[in-house]
Amino acid sequence: MRQPETKEQKFLIDCIIADLAFYLVEDEGMSVNDALNTVYNSDYYFLLNNLDTELYLRGSLNNYHYLRRELDYGKP
Repeated sequence: MRQPETKEQKFLIDCIIADLAFYLVEDEGMSVNDALNTVYNSDYYFLLNNLDTELYLRGSLNNYHYLRRELDYGKP
């Protein structure tokens, strides 16, 4: 498992995490803290941080669908 190596990779991942939390706030009515907790405690978060998956190169909405799948049905 490769971790983010450059500032750009970390920035992209951080932006996706912020968007995922925003989508959870909008769609589920969660507080910002609950939404961030949900993202950071998901199995999907660890996949997103694994550069080998290249999920950080996909759009935020695409990543949100993967997170929703985990939240709705269990592991990604």
